[in-house]
This record gives sequence, structure tokens and C-alpha cells, in this order.
Amino acid sequence: MNAAGGVDEAEVEVEDAVGGVAAVHPSPAQATTRPHPGRLQTTPRARTPRGRGSLTGQHAALRERMGAFTDALLGATPAIPGLDSTVVVPPRRLHFTLGVMSLDTQPESEQRTLEKARAVLQVLRPRVLEALGGRRLSVRLDRMDVMRPERGDAERAHVMWVGPAQEGGSGRRLKRVAEMIAGAFKDAGLLIDEGRPLKLHCTVVNTVYRRPRGRERTPFSYTSVLASEVMKDVRAVDTRTEGERRGPVHVDFGEWEVDELQVCAMGSSGPEGEYVAAACCLLHD
Repeated sequence: MNAAGGVDEAEVEVEDAVGGVAAVHPSPAQATTRPHPGRLQTTPRARTPRGRGSLTGQHAALRERMGAFTDALLGATPAIPGLDSTVVVPPRRLHFTLGVMSLDTQPESEQRTLEKARAVLQVLRPRVLEALGGRRLSVRLDRMDVMRPERGDAERAHVMWVGPAQEGGSGRRLKRVAEMIAGAFKDAGLLIDEGRPLKLHCTVVNTVYRRPRGRERTPFSYTSVLASEVMKDVRAVDTRTEGERRGPVHVDFGEWEVDELQVCAMGSSGPEGEYVAAACCLLHD
């Protein structure tokens, strides 16, 4: 957290320990007297040993798989309208957003501090372990879709995501744990109530990051993504009838363990562009 006065952005993330998400510490220019929204997140991580010159973070295999997929989309022929490298989320920053909170950095504050978030994190650990019943938490990335495209037209999409099927076993367990975590931070007065249900998704493309930035956001064609030859390598068997095939597409990006719960700050990135953790606890003994 930034030592200057004001409010920093913060994130809480559930991660596993093989290659993962790190929390991001705001630069001095970002420490102002205005509150900055933070995010409560989960991310599949890897099990790289700490303190040996290698970074903890997401599974290396997951980064390679998602990187190969997005690189193939960027190199697709014909080109996918509206898609360029600036709108693709780097694999090192993939995560699931669980919620938003703001933490005060002023020493006299006792209401919304990093220390209070750390305390909530430690109280949560035994509750999460009990809910898991001795099993490892995992997530299967088997669905892909876009968030509300302009005028409902898939040719004018802005956000593409992957995530677990809500009806699947791993998806239900992850959501149950995520809601428990979000609820604890909300009860502690740390989490901002966004007035909408939790939707577990991992953003892969977001046009808000497009550079150079125009006067209006330029969409990309999700229709072209689905029609691309690239999709043949990631599509999964879909037993639904043609008339039932609405909503998320069935894909297979694997199943990954989630081993660590982290509190992260937003606003900058680590050596590899990863989020940098401000606090964490393991989700297994």
C-alpha cells in the first residue's frame, strides 16, 4: 500500500500457488484523497517455490494455453475485426473478480485498512477449509461468452471472458467459497455493494484497454471469433440441440487448482506485469 495519505485501491484474490496473480501497488501519483475502487478476485495460480528468484503466479501451463489461444486469434486469417493486442488481457493478469473495496492509507483510520483486510483474511481461512471438507478448490474453464454487446449484436462486443459452468461441480464450489469470502469482507464494512449478483468470469478481451484511445470505444466481432479456425482447438463437445445453443460456448481450457487467497492492491504491476499480493493465506493444510 502507498504510504502517502488518501485511499488506495485493493483487491482480494483466491489463487493457487504455481505461477499466479500478484497484487498491484499504486504509484505515489495514485494516492489521493479520493477513494479508488478495488477488486475482490480469484485466480488460478501455480506452485513455484517462493524466494528462489522465480515468481509465484498462475499455472505456467495455463498462461501458455491462454497465450497461445489469444495469439492465434490475433493472427487469424481473415483478421478478426476490432481485435488487436492492446485489448487482449495478458495471461499473467488473468483473474476472477469477486468484488470491490477501498482501503484507507491514513494512519489515523481504523475503519478500512489493509490490516483489517488481513485480519478478515486470516479469520476466513478455517471457514474456507471447513467448507472444502479437505478437498482442494479447483476451477474448470469450460465456458466462453461476451458481456452485453452493443444493441445485443455480437459483431459489437467489448468484453470476452472464460469461466466455469455455473451448473458444474467445480463452478458451484468456487462460487460458494467466493460468496463466503465476499460476504465476510462485506460484513467487515470493507466491500462495496455493487448491487448485482456475483458472476465468476475471467476477462480475456476488454476494449477499454484499447490504445490509442478514441473518443468512443471500438468493439470487436465476437461472431468472427466463433467462426475462426482457432476455435476448433478449444471447443468442447456440446450435447445441446441447435435450438438450445444460446449463451456461453462450451470450451476446454482445462481444470486448475486454486490454492491461495490473497489481498491485492491495484494500480501498478510486478516485474512480469503480474498482480502483487499484499497479504495471502493458503487454502489447504
